[in-house]
Amino acid sequence: MQKNYGVKFLSFSGALPSKVVKNTDLEKLFDTSDEWIYTRTGIKQRHVIDKNESGLSLSVDAAKQALNKAKIDPKSIDLIIVCTATPDKLYPSMSCMLQGKIGAVNSACFDLSAACSGFIFGMTVASQFIYTGQYKNILLVGVDIHSRFVDWSERSVAVLFGDGAGAIVMSSCLAKDDELKGFILRSESDSKLDLTLDNDNIYFTDLQDQVKPDFVRMNGKAIYQFALRVVPEIAKELLDKTNMSMEQIDYLVLHQANQRIIDAVAEKLKVGKDKVLSNIEKVGNTSAASIPLAIVDALASNKIKTPSTMLLIGFGAGLTWGAAVIECNILK
Repeated sequence: MQKNYGVKFLSFSGALPSKVVKNTDLEKLFDTSDEWIYTRTGIKQRHVIDKNESGLSLSVDAAKQALNKAKIDPKSIDLIIVCTATPDKLYPSMSCMLQGKIGAVNSACFDLSAACSGFIFGMTVASQFIYTGQYKNILLVGVDIHSRFVDWSERSVAVLFGDGAGAIVMSSCLAKDDELKGFILRSESDSKLDLTLDNDNIYFTDLQDQVKPDFVRMNGKAIYQFALRVVPEIAKELLDKTNMSMEQIDYLVLHQANQRIIDAVAEKLKVGKDKVLSNIEKVGNTSAASIPLAIVDALASNKIKTPSTMLLIGFGAGLTWGAAVIECNILK
């Protein structure tokens, strides 16, 4: 790939709703227990929006933090990409609404939907605009609000998801200083619909009826097997592509879907627990926001040292998965 410029990561930030739903709260909704949920998922609690919050409000919070940390004026942002599968509105886009809220008047805007892989897909798409010199400063946001689409009487899905937003600012630098060391994106049609959220249940003949949105449907066993098949595989493929070994990776950051998946992948890759970032216990599966939120949490709690080399891997509905190796030189 011809690179006229390189990518520099100026900041990571995140935002969570104020309302916390603990496992003990879910015991009141269906037959479950804190122990049952934790042993199967690694989750103790998750954050969900209330009536005064939205995907946009979380995105604004995360974006403003990212811009402040990066010391970038919103007017200097050339492009905003919001990665989400659960936008507040089908249109206008989350990115355009975010643009107005933060005053990024000179930016182009679009949303990107790749479910829980969205942040990795968005990062690699943004990098292409920087490599070619088309744009200098890009705001990338991953946000998902699944609490609207969860059947809170159905245990297998309700215990998993939380709401949240993560944001980063990416900027151009000299090609030799590129902090995005390599990436791979993959997709495979989910013909069996093992992980789906339908939006095709409203028809003209139903317009007089009160139609409610559908809920997330998931074949947990199939998605678990999918993750264990593709994640170690793409990690090894990317390390080969970048002429790196796992020993050169300081931290492994997986999409926070399930602690059992994180542990199983780390074992397959022979990565020690001290090199695996995880905050799923506190926030659940936040989909497109999960990777930046895990990094933000680790930076804030001094769990990681910088500069460091990180292997980021997302996977989710589509089916989609992707991996990137980045250099992180951010202090907090």
